[in-house]
Amino acid sequence: RAALSSLENRKLVSRKKNAGTRVESDRPQTAYGANLASLPDLIQWAQECVRTVQRAEIVEMDPELAKELECKTGGRWLHIVSLRSDPARHKAAVSLTDAYIDERYASIQTSIEQRPSALISELLEEVFQLDLATVEQEVRGWKLTAAQAKQLKAEPDCAALKVLRRYLTREREPVLMTVSIHPADRFSIKTTLTRN
Repeated sequence: RAALSSLENRKLVSRKKNAGTRVESDRPQTAYGANLASLPDLIQWAQECVRTVQRAEIVEMDPELAKELECKTGGRWLHIVSLRSDPARHKAAVSLTDAYIDERYASIQTSIEQRPSALISELLEEVFQLDLATVEQEVRGWKLTAAQAKQLKAEPDCAALKVLRRYLTREREPVLMTVSIHPADRFSIKTTLTRN
């Protein structure tokens, strides 16, 4: 059963009740499946991919971005642009991420650069003893811009996923917000819905 589950997870076979097992492919798919039902799932995914920081700077939140991220206009944030990749499974990066960290915690930048496989939220909790108890996540369809395609080594206008996450304290205060762009053929998010 474990061997068949492993093959099924790699999309090499499919299984249906009362229909048996069917071979689907002779090579694993390169897309990443992320069942992000909990924060440990997100941490596990991050540990499999390495972050490379492209640039970092303090920015003032403009009205358009503040509306998208549901935060106050004019606030000051450490803006970190990074690529995540898994050289063992894919030649190109699997995501391009814009992270916005409350300026009060800007000194976290050193830890982010020193620990490329850790989630930024995980580092914020460790270093500042924050309790980021809630992550609000929104997934949208997206087309890569020319600049994004260049960084991700993909075709401009190709399909992608845009994943927005807001990391909140127990007082519902946003401390970290991220916007990640994933080319559609390199990443997927799987969710299980259960009827109550």
